[in-house]
Amino acid sequence: MNTENSLIVLALPEQRIPQDAQKRLQDRAAGRKVMIVTDKGKLDSLLDQIEIVGGEFPPPLIARSPNLKWYQSWYAGADWLQKFPETKTHPFVLTNSSGIHGVQMSEHLFGMLISWYRKFPAAFTAQGRHEWLTFTYPDMDVLAGKTMLIIGYGTIGKRVARIAQAFEMKVVGVKRSPATEQDPYGATQDVFANLNKRLAEADIVVNILPLTAETKGLFNRTIFQAMKKDAIFVNIGRGGSVNEEDLVDALKKGTIKGALLDVTVEEPLPASSPLWDLPNLMLTSHFSGFHPQYDELAFQVFLENLERYNRGESLRNVIDKNLGY
Repeated sequence: MNTENSLIVLALPEQRIPQDAQKRLQDRAAGRKVMIVTDKGKLDSLLDQIEIVGGEFPPPLIARSPNLKWYQSWYAGADWLQKFPETKTHPFVLTNSSGIHGVQMSEHLFGMLISWYRKFPAAFTAQGRHEWLTFTYPDMDVLAGKTMLIIGYGTIGKRVARIAQAFEMKVVGVKRSPATEQDPYGATQDVFANLNKRLAEADIVVNILPLTAETKGLFNRTIFQAMKKDAIFVNIGRGGSVNEEDLVDALKKGTIKGALLDVTVEEPLPASSPLWDLPNLMLTSHFSGFHPQYDELAFQVFLENLERYNRGESLRNVIDKNLGY
């Protein structure tokens, strides 16, 4: 396809377009036309021309884009591939915005943990009632000395481990492949084959896994029963990786002490879900990845990859469309 007839599209809502996006893309367009689309309904008429698209591209349009060579997704997750299997065989490269979530997600995680151990929700609720709560020393807990197990030990997990080190915690990171070098933050690295052993050692179990065919419903009754009774489960990965019926059962029966969730299987969480009313569960509505400069950070990944694309180099954050990550 002649670059003069091909199109680079940035598809985002108007209020989220980075400053000078048109010019910054055009400077790297290598002869291609650049278009910013704020109304997804207008993408239909452009499908034959699109070579590169960044931002939020509706998955159903991918298979209808004959000249699409590369899609830079604005987000880390690619679980939508499971819902649109035809996109897996379409000959385009999919990249994500991995690498821009570590700061905000790690801070969100520790915010939840500190709130849990220092009883902030109870204190804030009491404040609304003008009530001075009285606690005993054993009511409180600390992070120091605790063992955190991170399942899905990647970029975000390493940022979490770095902060955990400052809290004087022990960290174990579990991932698919064996470690090839010593962890810079002192974490013990292990593989999934040893997960049950590691679960039995952990005070805090953190899920940062993507949602794939392999991870769907992974956190079930077996996992919760392998955990310590006074352990808490934290999910900042994907809601679909948890069997919520088993989680509710584990929390009600005291199989585990508590759960901190930023994600759920169905979002928004239905009003009828039992998760709302569990006293040993804290819930935030899937905003751990939010950052005030998120769109600019994602745009920087897009620009860097566009320069690589123009030079014929390998792109950053390429997703294996069959594996889903």
